[in-house]
Amino acid sequence: MRKAFVFLLLCLALLPVAAENFRILDYSVDISVDKAKSLLVTESITLDFTIPSHGFIRDIEYRFGSVKADISEVNASEPFQMNDDGSEVTLRFGTSDKFISGVHTYSYRYRYTLPADDYSDYDELYYNIVSANAWRTDMDCVSFSITFPSPLSEDRIWVTSGRYGSQSLLPFSLSADGLTVRGEYSSLPALCAITVRAEMDDGYFSEASRPIPIYIFSIAVSLLSFIAVLLVWYLRGRDEKPVISPEFYPPEEFSPMDAAYILDGSLSDRAVSAMLIYWAEKGCMTIEDRGKDDFSFTRIEFPASGNEAEDYLFSSFFSSEHVDIETLRRTGFYMQAAEAGRKEGMRFTGSKALYTPSSEKLRKLVLRLMIIPVIIHALLASLEMPGFFTIFLLVPSFMAYMVSMQLGKHMAAANTVKEKLRSTGPLLFFVAFIFVFILIALSQTGLMPFGAAVVDTAIFLISLVLSMIAAGHINRMTEYGRKAVEKILGYREFIDKAEKDKIKRLSEENPGTFYKTLPYAMAFGLEEKWTEAFRDISIEPVSWYTGDIMMAATFGRRWHYAYSSRIMPQNNMPRGGAGTFRGSSGHAGGGFSGGGGSSW
Repeated sequence: MRKAFVFLLLCLALLPVAAENFRILDYSVDISVDKAKSLLVTESITLDFTIPSHGFIRDIEYRFGSVKADISEVNASEPFQMNDDGSEVTLRFGTSDKFISGVHTYSYRYRYTLPADDYSDYDELYYNIVSANAWRTDMDCVSFSITFPSPLSEDRIWVTSGRYGSQSLLPFSLSADGLTVRGEYSSLPALCAITVRAEMDDGYFSEASRPIPIYIFSIAVSLLSFIAVLLVWYLRGRDEKPVISPEFYPPEEFSPMDAAYILDGSLSDRAVSAMLIYWAEKGCMTIEDRGKDDFSFTRIEFPASGNEAEDYLFSSFFSSEHVDIETLRRTGFYMQAAEAGRKEGMRFTGSKALYTPSSEKLRKLVLRLMIIPVIIHALLASLEMPGFFTIFLLVPSFMAYMVSMQLGKHMAAANTVKEKLRSTGPLLFFVAFIFVFILIALSQTGLMPFGAAVVDTAIFLISLVLSMIAAGHINRMTEYGRKAVEKILGYREFIDKAEKDKIKRLSEENPGTFYKTLPYAMAFGLEEKWTEAFRDISIEPVSWYTGDIMMAATFGRRWHYAYSSRIMPQNNMPRGGAGTFRGSSGHAGGGFSGGGGSSW
């Protein structure tokens, strides 16, 4: 049974392409061309229905890659139904409640307007009288007549025939006045083409229109949206640059978690690692460094912070008196840390709001409204072939929107150029990936020429990223927020500069300077720099850290690795007609129009 089934499949695969329910006795095409490169096409086709059918379907193509013709003034000698699917017009003759057989002639007319060509030194008409691979039955007789508005030169006219790409020439005649090209042929095999190419002096089609490419509008939308966001930021969202003066002591009212949140707008695992050292230094816990990014922690007492977010983070971390990396993974600490971040955000509201409510609302509104130019870009880029291609483009467009929003958020939160580059590097990789994705989608589907697709995609993504960065900077600080930021940045500047003489004097005055400052340095990402400043300064050992105290400088980096690889579950991490050359004959099936026909 199995062998018989395989044999049947092989037989089906070897079957020829199914022939039509009719024979084509005669196919006649008469074309009148004007200076606007508009063709009034009259076709008459005589069919012999060998199998009873409802009628005849004629398909007329008008889209060829990124080039699009226009079809209008369609009429016929008998009733028909017309459908346009975005790339071809279909004329359906006949009715579903009636069958016909024998000889039947269909006559119809339509205007076929081509855009001006892009050649700088000549004009051409490149047209398929019969398209390649379109008719699945032989034609007993094919004839055509093309009348031009001005005389042509016979040596600049070519008629080719055969399978697609063939350059076999057919004879033709040119009227004495040089206006009309005629040809009549018998026995054209199925799936073969007859194509006419005529070359004229530049300016022959002087009235031909050159429609503005759709990508021009797409580019304009991208640029205008960026300019609009930039104006909103400049007029309504721009904040004064904070006045920074060095602060030599930790801000008493702000923990490292607070300081990191005020500067970054989120609670990172870097801030969590800073809090562990902060709590330990205050005598709330001890840390055992086991080496190889492995630690254990012992609770001594709860911190008396009076801060809901900090208390929640501490109690979430210590689900029992003793915890280690495996305990934190098992208890889902990463989810509780995220909740602590939300509570930290609630801490800076009301009288302690960092930014004015109006700027907060404006930033959120602009970020939401930026989805509009993203959607418009996808619509405009696929306007020539809407539907599936629009949906196809919306996917990477939405991806670009989300990635750009995150990129803008990180850029706004970072305080130095180095931090901006470090925080946005991975996101820029995704932007590059999306660029390639959209470029292939636009160019390989024929929505745009390759060069235009490169420019359109680049401007779309660059404008979107810059718009999101500008939107992320719409954040006018309150008086409270300004003072907090200036104080924290002043302390950050002191740690960043790490002047040996000043640090030595502070250490002599207060031997615990290293430990008190270390958690803030960790929150700012400056722990290694801070530790390096103490290389020649004596640091007394502490009871709360088991291991080399100088290794505490790398605690944040090693905690981050342990957190991302061992505490956070891995499965939850986001992971036109063909071109021709002057003087060539073109090739069969390489021109415009044509299309095919079938029975139904």
